[in-house]
Amino acid sequence: MGPLHTVNRRLIVNADDYGRTPSVSRGICDAHLNGLVTTTTVMINLPGALEDVRRGMDCAPTLAFGVHLNLTFGKPLTPPDRVPTLIDASGVFHGKDLIFSNPEMLDLAEVKIECKAQIERFLQTEMELDHLDSHHHLVLANIGIWNLLTELAVEYDCGVRTPFPNDFREEDLLELYPANMIDFSRTQAKVQLEKFAIPHPDYFYASFFGKYAVLDHLIKLLEELPNGVSEMMCHPGYSDETLEQTSGYNRIREQELAALTDQSALSAIASENIELHTYRTGCGK
Repeated sequence: MGPLHTVNRRLIVNADDYGRTPSVSRGICDAHLNGLVTTTTVMINLPGALEDVRRGMDCAPTLAFGVHLNLTFGKPLTPPDRVPTLIDASGVFHGKDLIFSNPEMLDLAEVKIECKAQIERFLQTEMELDHLDSHHHLVLANIGIWNLLTELAVEYDCGVRTPFPNDFREEDLLELYPANMIDFSRTQAKVQLEKFAIPHPDYFYASFFGKYAVLDHLIKLLEELPNGVSEMMCHPGYSDETLEQTSGYNRIREQELAALTDQSALSAIASENIELHTYRTGCGK
């Protein structure tokens, strides 16, 4: 396969959910130090996440960090009386199912307030902000949230994840997201990113997840990677009691970690002439 790909093939391997628990953060650092992960996005609103980032700066200084904008798990950083549409009676974010079934329930001004609060919290580390993405792909809830994400990327001079996954069939995505947003993400989102000169990958791969988070599928993705800049999403980590109590995606993170650090995957990067990058090195910022 390698000799067929003479044009530059750049790959960003982003680990979502840094800060979800200390064990997840530690696993992401290991996936960078010993494997393919080049960037991570942090759930900075969660307790202890800021400290996890600072630890990551020490143990994995070449790992690039972005913000995993989160409006579906935990509590906001903003005082509750400033973001009433984002939270339930107990003060925690509404779950993703409720939001996707009724995205207009979120006041976009409040969404902006909380997203800026999360970015500003991250910037307390004095690290360079690599890029933005969203927990549970919330940018696919409605166009207003996507537009807000692009505004923030311009304001903070960083990249943004391309929302349409190239390794999913459109009919499968329709089971998860609103039809108008699937069409928008497929046709207009990248046009908007290019219009505002926001760094973004040419392709986005999201299928290394769940039952497909195995070494064979990972190597298949690498072998079939197109020329240009691609991002592959992943969720490595170590499980712990807190994660198992609050997330259905727990022990499988260790399976992802094993695949991402397997020598066969590392060898495929070399044999396929793939360059590993961050958003800033791979997308021109």
